[in-house]
Amino acid sequence: MDAKSADTRPRLSHRVGGLVDSFETVIYAIAFLLLVAAAILVVIGGAEAVVQAAEHKVNTLQGGVLVLDRVLMVLIVAEIAATLRAVLLYHEIAAEPFLFIGLIACVRRILIVTAQTEQVHSDKQLDRLLLELGALGLLVIGIAAAIFMIRVSTKRAAHADSDDG
Repeated sequence: MDAKSADTRPRLSHRVGGLVDSFETVIYAIAFLLLVAAAILVVIGGAEAVVQAAEHKVNTLQGGVLVLDRVLMVLIVAEIAATLRAVLLYHEIAAEPFLFIGLIACVRRILIVTAQTEQVHSDKQLDRLLLELGALGLLVIGIAAAIFMIRVSTKRAAHADSDDG
């Protein structure tokens, strides 16, 4: 009886593990499809912004910032989708794509805040926007340094592996 129950446990844990893997794959696939839908909607919104700017329904600067915002949003969605694709195909997740997402998001916010400085009406608003720009600038430097360190460490690891072989 002991040998039979000991033999059943590994099979049961493999089945449960397989179910969890399948569930995880389905969730990632659904998230990927939702990201594709979001990207399509953002592209449509960007096209509408171009039309509005061309027809002078909005300020040209406002239209340009809106289009740029939409383009950067599509890049963020594309980077997340690429990360999900890697998870689905290779069952591995890396930090670097998320750093790129953060970098694009920071640049996107910097552009929006910079455009908002045109409409500042008080010193308090200007101080807040400048403080936000400073924090975003430091964040961009930190994220870029993290990406650089990941790439350097990856190259060193690859170089060390080639020396061992």
